[in-house]
Amino acid sequence: MDRSAVQKSFEVWLFVAVATSMNGMFRSLFLTPRVGEYASHVLSVLTLMIVILLSSSVLVNRLLKEYGNTDLFLIGSIWAALTLSVDLVFEHFVLDIPWRAILSDYNLSSGRIWILVLTTEFIGPWFMASNRR
Repeated sequence: MDRSAVQKSFEVWLFVAVATSMNGMFRSLFLTPRVGEYASHVLSVLTLMIVILLSSSVLVNRLLKEYGNTDLFLIGSIWAALTLSVDLVFEHFVLDIPWRAILSDYNLSSGRIWILVLTTEFIGPWFMASNRR
C-alpha cells in the first residue's frame, strides 16, 4: 500500500471520527431522553455501522486505485486501532471517565454492542470491496 492510499484511508477515518462525535452528541441530546439509554445505544451503534460501511465503499470504490485483501484488512486494522485508542484515551484522560465505565461499553453479555463498531471498521473496507470484484 502506497503513501497516497494510507493518506486517503486516514482522511476517510477522520470523517468517520467526526461523524462519531456528532452521533454521540445527537444520542445524548435527543435520542437518550426520548427512547432511553439502551435503545439510544443500539440506534447509535447501528447508525455508525452504516456510516462506516458507506465510508468504506467510498474509499475502496472511488478513492483507491489498486489494493489487495491484505491492504483492506490493514486499513480496517488501523481504523479500529485508531478508534479504540481515541475512545479510551479521550474518555479516560479528557472526560475523566473511569476505566470500568469505559470498558462496560465493550461487554456484549450486558447488551452493550459498541464492539460491533470496531468490527465493522475492521471488515468494512474488505466487505465493501468484495462487491466490486
